[in-house]
Amino acid sequence: MHGWRSITSSFIVPLAALLLLAGTARVEKADLPAVTIEEIVQQMEAKFSTITEIEVTVEVEQYNATDGSVTPGRGRLLAVLPDLFRFEWLEPDMLAGSILLVDRAKNEARQYNPIREEIIVQRWDRLAEQQNLGQELNRWLSLPNPDNYELTLGGIAYNDSEPHYVVLARPLSDPRQLYEFYVHPDSWMISQFRYYNVDGRLALRAVLRDLRINAGLDEERVRALPEAIVRYR
Repeated sequence: MHGWRSITSSFIVPLAALLLLAGTARVEKADLPAVTIEEIVQQMEAKFSTITEIEVTVEVEQYNATDGSVTPGRGRLLAVLPDLFRFEWLEPDMLAGSILLVDRAKNEARQYNPIREEIIVQRWDRLAEQQNLGQELNRWLSLPNPDNYELTLGGIAYNDSEPHYVVLARPLSDPRQLYEFYVHPDSWMISQFRYYNVDGRLALRAVLRDLRINAGLDEERVRALPEAIVRYR
């Protein structure tokens, strides 16, 4: 999930990408109440339990460690919780219109390719394993599983001029990697996240914008795909 160019060959958002990223926060003083990591996790879990459907725009930047170049991307994530997820690429042009639709209840993933005008259907658990995404898609929108990550406080940092709590996460399987999550103190949702690789280099950054929660998202809209040739794997 750390190089979204390879992942996008299967038209998948690196949110598990769409949502495990990291870094070292720029800590600043701000007028936010002191909290523990346990309180943040509890608040976020309580907030997430009230969500039945969600829409959010994800803006991503991939950083090239060799030449320092930045590759941008943007897409829209729609979800009817707990089992239905859709991600549609808006940018760059080579991916615009590509869609990943996941139905966990059916253990099914559908990937729409607008250039080939085809839909590839396969088992979600198999695709998730191939792309190292993990099957818990709700973790794309919240903190990683504490059973698999060490979570610590990273102080306070700013996103769009607003102070946020920062949560740092290191995978227990490889603590050289570091993930950084900016948690909004009012909504208890993630607004920005970053991922630093094993060499300590910023590899991926994402900002979540235009968040809509429980706004009447139609399930049929989430499921709808353009007419195309359907191929099964």
